[in-house]
Amino acid sequence: MRVSWGEKIYKVLLILRHAKSSWKDKKLDDHDRPLNKRGRSEAIKMGEYLKKTNMMPDTIITSSALRAIETTKYICRYSGYNNLVEVNFSLHQGGIDAYINALTAVANDKQKLLIIGHNPDLEELVGIIINKTIKIPTCTLVQINLSIENWKSINLHCNFRSELVNIWRPKKIE
Repeated sequence: MRVSWGEKIYKVLLILRHAKSSWKDKKLDDHDRPLNKRGRSEAIKMGEYLKKTNMMPDTIITSSALRAIETTKYICRYSGYNNLVEVNFSLHQGGIDAYINALTAVANDKQKLLIIGHNPDLEELVGIIINKTIKIPTCTLVQINLSIENWKSINLHCNFRSELVNIWRPKKIE
């Protein structure tokens, strides 16, 4: 599927912060925290919303942290996503460079990408790409259209046009 923005080809970047995690077991390492009840419910709701609005990505990249993996599992199950999911071990506490590296490694035939990860890195990533600061609460989905022909064009300087299309929060979607 080729998506065009005026005369330019563009790619769609969907950014999702993992759903709400549990802090019940204080002994757990941060990487191993699961979703709590609200988080599971919100991830299911967001998966159903992706299906209902036909916003299915061509590919998904997720952090290796348990809460991101569980979010991804519910997103896939309730959206009907059947393609491969890349688990990226650098995204958990890897900083903004890990996200940029993950994006630039995406195959160019992928037009719509969903990346699932963590704050503050996701907020920083969005800020760099759209040159605007936004808050990304848990299980919030952000859509950005990018005027690039190749994912390798994404870098910290963002010398391309981008458009913040929408922000969906679980509490606000039907």
